[in-house]
Amino acid sequence: MRIPQLNRLLVAGTATAALGGGLVAAIPATATAAPAAPAEAQAAPKFQLPFACGQKWQLNTWAHTPALDMVKEPSQHGTEGAALLAPASGIVVSSYWHDNAGNVVQIRHGGRHYTTYLHMKYRSVSKGTWIARGAKIGAVGKTGPTANKHPHLHYEQGYDKNNNGSVTWGYGGAERVAASFNGKKYTGRGKEWDNVKSANKCAPKKHYVSLKATGTAYVSPTSKKSAGRLNKGRNYVFCVASGRSFSYRGKSKYWLYTELDAGLKTGWVSAAYLGKGGGRPKDAVGRVIPFC
Repeated sequence: MRIPQLNRLLVAGTATAALGGGLVAAIPATATAAPAAPAEAQAAPKFQLPFACGQKWQLNTWAHTPALDMVKEPSQHGTEGAALLAPASGIVVSSYWHDNAGNVVQIRHGGRHYTTYLHMKYRSVSKGTWIARGAKIGAVGKTGPTANKHPHLHYEQGYDKNNNGSVTWGYGGAERVAASFNGKKYTGRGKEWDNVKSANKCAPKKHYVSLKATGTAYVSPTSKKSAGRLNKGRNYVFCVASGRSFSYRGKSKYWLYTELDAGLKTGWVSAAYLGKGGGRPKDAVGRVIPFC
């Protein structure tokens, strides 16, 4: 179902825009300094829709391709106030009030890939916070004059083409790119997709691995705060993320998200404990473990 045509004459934005207004409290996650730019180019993570598992949303690119506007199905009921979830893990680089776009959040996902969210009802993350896929970042709203008082999410995926550590958004020449969710692209001028189902934060698939030693777990891939431990031997993990380098019989920048044997319920353990070098970790049957 179509939503009213929206005014897209936004003032250009960047990941390094000045903050304005008060920030709200961060979600329960460790706030860490964002990694220094420039960044190494990498393939984009497998983004999911930024909504709860099973929800259906309408997406369109009417006058603002490759950006997307999103409203909840059916008939837009429940759009305003719907929880916004991170479509992939990353670090919040902006969380502020914009005079035209209202509440804005931008996340850096690594490999020069970013996502940007406009017109949010409220923001529940602050700059510098590391968040996992599925973590709540705020709610859909209608803030800012370019929302035309109509609840919806304006969403952009961006790529830092000039590798300056930021991406621009909100206008025709910005560093925004065609959006994809769960491996499918949604792009093309004047297009609309109905009943697109979210797979975000659905029950994760288990990937079995064998740890060569009992490993200390941490609260995030960038943190040095202990979350507990994962015992030596056969274990299952859900996904992998890039983070700080860690050494155990070799060095790895990859971290495994899993349920722990002691301490907190879940945490991150270095893939170095697999004893298979510093490459992208694989499970016991040789499958590459997906990014979180």
